[in-house]
Order: sequence, then structure tokens, then C-alpha cells
Amino acid sequence: MAELSATGIGVTADGQAIVSEADLRLAPGELVVLLGPNGAGKTSLLRAAIGLARPASGSATIGGRDVFATPPAERARMLAYLPQARALAWPQSVRDVVALGRFAHGAAPGRLGAADAAAVARAIDAADLAHLADRSTATLSGGEVARVHLARALAAEAPLIVADEPVASLDPRHQHRVMTLLRGFVAAGGGALVVLHDLDLAARHADRLVWMAGGRIVADGPPAATMTSDRIAAVYGVAARVLDTGAGRHVIVEGAL
Repeated sequence: MAELSATGIGVTADGQAIVSEADLRLAPGELVVLLGPNGAGKTSLLRAAIGLARPASGSATIGGRDVFATPPAERARMLAYLPQARALAWPQSVRDVVALGRFAHGAAPGRLGAADAAAVARAIDAADLAHLADRSTATLSGGEVARVHLARALAAEAPLIVADEPVASLDPRHQHRVMTLLRGFVAAGGGALVVLHDLDLAARHADRLVWMAGGRIVADGPPAATMTSDRIAAVYGVAARVLDTGAGRHVIVEGAL
């Protein structure tokens, strides 16, 4: 099974520990949300876990194999990564950007085999972008561009997706739309690990929450067990109410402590 597993990860910068003894796991069939304030070490942990930056300590495997012993193309076929910065170097059509997701399979825009073209078409349909497929990305809204990048990840047809703040700067409607796309990916058998700052969005969509503070994992479990007013206060320094309703758990942030 294509499971991502990181154990005892430590990351340093300029001699200072920014991640310490962190364990992280992602398997198909779950949507995991990584939570924590700015500077908690979330991105550093992700990059070490997926093999983009070598940690100072600890180890990480994907599919049971050391991530650093796994060739990048093979790793990309097992895990699609959406970093925080997703700028497009130049305007391209939506279809061509989505087709970049097939790069790990040896394809490139304009040179798609039948299987690659079919994967791109499925990703475009899943992200509801068919009516925009031939448009330049320079003409799209922020929410549409976010869906294009997610479609690029879906086109890889990797069993795992790791997305670092995929809903940043989006309005609530587009935030939920992106999370619904990821939920659909998980429902179809994939596994998704997502960094979020919106606690209510995390409570509504996550199967499991991983909480970071001060470079350490301080909790890991389902929203019902880990999303509490006390934990939000300890991690974020804000007062919040957590409500259980028929539509799930909802978080109302009331202010700084």
C-alpha cells in the first residue's frame, strides 16, 4: 500500500530546531489536516516527510521504502505535492497546466499519449474545469486557478496528495469547493494530507487532525477527540467554542486570550 510514514523527524535551520521528534502518517482512505500557527514547522515537516529536504534526524518511507532511496519520478507517481507557492511562470491553457501532472509518467503538454490524455480529461472533469479547458490561466479567478492546480495533482493519479494551504486567500465558497474535491479524491480511495488555518473547515472535512505547536506534534486523532476549546487555546492562543451539530463540528473563534 502507498502509505507515507515519517518517524522522529527533526529539522534544524541556522542551528535552531524548527521541528522536533515529529511523527506523521498518511494512508489511502483518509483526509488528514495538519494544523498549527504560523512558524509551527508544518511546511518543514512536510518537506522532510516527502523527501524534498533531508531532515537532521528521523526517517520517512513511502510505500515501505525510504523516500530518499526512491527516485523522484517514482516518488511523484506515488504522491502528488502542492506547495504553498504555486505561481505559473507564464500564461498557459488550463489543459496544458493540468497536463503537467503527467510529467512523472513521461508525458508533456502537446505530447500526451492516450492514457495521459484520458487522465487529464478525468482530472479536468473532476475539478469542474471542462468549460475553461482552453482558457489561459491568466484570465482566471483565484478560485479557478486553485482548482487548476488541484486538477494538476489529480491528473498524476497518484494514490496520495499532500497540499500545503490549498485554500489560502480563497473565499469561503471556493474553500469548501476545493475541500470537497479532496474529499471526493479520498472517497475514491486516495489519501490526502492538507495544511489548513481555518479550524471550522478542518472540523467539517477532516477524518484526522494533526496538531503542531513549537515544532512538535501535540495531538493526532479524529476531530471529535482533538478539536476542543482547551487545545485551540493552547495551540493558537485564542478562545473558541466548539459546537456539535447534526452537520458536524463547528468552531467559533471568539478572540485572542
